Amino acid sequence: MNNSAIPAVIPPMPPRTIKRAVIVVKETYLDQVRAAGDKHLLAEIAAGAPGLESVQESHRQHERCIVLVTEALTAHGIKIDTIHRNSEGLKEKLQDCFSEIDLVVTVGGDGTFLRASHELGSDVTVVGVNSAPITSFGHYCCCDGPGFASVLQRILDGSFRPSRLLRLNLAIDGVNIAEPVLNEVLVAHKHPAGTSRYHLTVAGQVIQHKCSGLLIAAPAGSTGFLRSEGGIVLPITARQFTFVERAPFLKIGETPAMKSGVVDAGDKISIVSQMQDGKLFIDGDHIEYDFPRGATLTVTASEDDLLAYINPDCHAPYLSATGAETGLKRAVRNALRRLRQIL
Repeated sequence: MNNSAIPAVIPPMPPRTIKRAVIVVKETYLDQVRAAGDKHLLAEIAAGAPGLESVQESHRQHERCIVLVTEALTAHGIKIDTIHRNSEGLKEKLQDCFSEIDLVVTVGGDGTFLRASHELGSDVTVVGVNSAPITSFGHYCCCDGPGFASVLQRILDGSFRPSRLLRLNLAIDGVNIAEPVLNEVLVAHKHPAGTSRYHLTVAGQVIQHKCSGLLIAAPAGSTGFLRSEGGIVLPITARQFTFVERAPFLKIGETPAMKSGVVDAGDKISIVSQMQDGKLFIDGDHIEYDFPRGATLTVTASEDDLLAYINPDCHAPYLSATGAETGLKRAVRNALRRLRQIL
């Protein structure tokens, strides 16, 4: 399969017929506290204690969003199944419906979208709805609750087309990991303060890193954790993936080797662990795998893209900002060079 040749955006589509949709919803923090029966914390939330001021409003927005999404789907005669993202057997429940599902709607934030993405192949489309903008960033969400009805109408009339989002396939010693990576994988010591040691191979070059971890991101995840660590941002529909070394340990005068880079979809990254207690953290902190000394991680582009209704140009502001930052750094360097010449 020539992954790099796949068009990023699906060609123009005729009007869609959607008979059945699955709504994957998150459990709010207030839901969790209520389920735990923590009366003291419930009282603190009701009083708007520091750090808890937005809990009730976030919950209210989320509940209202579920109603709006349900009403919009029902108005078009679409059958609905609702599944909580933390439900036991989420994968099995989704798979039971796959043959009849026309659309998956995630109601929550990026965590809910990512959770659902791990269970979806390239034969089902997904759309994210930000249920509580007061507390959720919603990078993968193309609308909020009030905006869902118009988005659904555009999906149905074919004017809103899904995009193919490249995901990463991970294999440890040749055995594939179940979850396709949409955001990033962090290769690191199990303890945040521990030293991460590994051998990295990219395009035939081998280097040993001693640092605070290695981030490898799919295009969709390149504006998050990886960007914060100084990595290279990619367009969300790119047919590449990217990596960055975190906080390299350097001697005085030493410059980092192969600190960051971009890999084409047809190529791979290999990492050999030099850590007794190495870990892989996938798309956040909920999914982790042991990565002991001597184990080899191979990262490639997955053969199954995620078909998602997103804005294909949503990374443009980040790419523009990166260009502006690069230009500013160049201007500062030139100014300092001229100043040294004067002095």
